[in-house]
Amino acid sequence: MVMHMFTYDAYIYCNSSEPQGITLYMDSCVAAGYTGRDQESVQTHIDELKIMGVPTPYATPALYWISPVRLTNADTVLVVGEQTSPEVEFFLAKDKEGTLYVTVASDHTDRELEAVSVGKAKQICDKVLGDIFWKVDDVAEHWDQIEIHSQVFQNGEWIAYQAGTLGQILHYTELLKLMAEDSPAGKQPSLLSGTIPIIGGETIFTSACKISMRDPVLKREIVKSYQVTSIPDRS
Repeated sequence: MVMHMFTYDAYIYCNSSEPQGITLYMDSCVAAGYTGRDQESVQTHIDELKIMGVPTPYATPALYWISPVRLTNADTVLVVGEQTSPEVEFFLAKDKEGTLYVTVASDHTDRELEAVSVGKAKQICDKVLGDIFWKVDDVAEHWDQIEIHSQVFQNGEWIAYQAGTLGQILHYTELLKLMAEDSPAGKQPSLLSGTIPIIGGETIFTSACKISMRDPVLKREIVKSYQVTSIPDRS
């Protein structure tokens, strides 16, 4: 079966301060889950989701295949109903020459639908990506030190929601290997890595989210904010 190749236009910063345009190519996308290196943290996330009725995953890590059309850098996402929330993680994709790029991402997910089907819950919400990408080769040697954070807007202020490093998530080389071995759809998938635990363990539904990725070695940061607009859930 020949899969359609999707393109995604993005920007990187090179030696100059001016951004340079790049085009990423993919024929599918994986929203990975339960990818923590620390199995205790993985179980913590499973327990967080169980509170909302989400069943135990079929495997850990778990790979949920979604359409690349769900990827966006929009400042507003439309969701059905009120029970959606962010998951901060990293996103990987390649350009035409096979160069691998990374940015911060939010695997925004419908928690109500997740109790019915995790795969369908992943598919139904847009996934928000950072506006700027980095070359993976530039950060590979200090990959585990890169920090990721998410915040949610609640009661008129930004609340810290998740905080950690990429060292808490399975290394990207291992995730790419798992993805290639699974591969039910497409030969050049992009990847959403899976997330880190929520601070305090309580899922928060919110009208706005902020995600960030900070490189403490190269002293740079990607920050992305987006609004969440709920539309009616009608039968």
